Amino acid sequence: LGRSAMAQAYAIGSADEARGYLAHPVLGPRLLEATQAVTAARGSAEAILGGIDAIKLRSSMTLFAAVADDPTPFRAALERFFDGADDPATLALLRK
Repeated sequence: LGRSAMAQAYAIGSADEARGYLAHPVLGPRLLEATQAVTAARGSAEAILGGIDAIKLRSSMTLFAAVADDPTPFRAALERFFDGADDPATLALLRK
């Protein structure tokens, strides 16, 4: 979704790549830990992360909720910060 060179370089390019990220022995557990930590933090996503990163949080939580065997932590973050609403742009990319 991001347009910067850094966003393009580090973007997850497909649902399969997202599944691989979750299955990775280091990255998967770190993502779960970070998701749980931010979900437990006080304040809005914007207050915790800033506006741009709050947008990225919604997108990434939508992506991982869509592909995870257990979407519970990602859905919890979406519920907590975005009234349960998925990111429509991320869903559109997943449908391609």
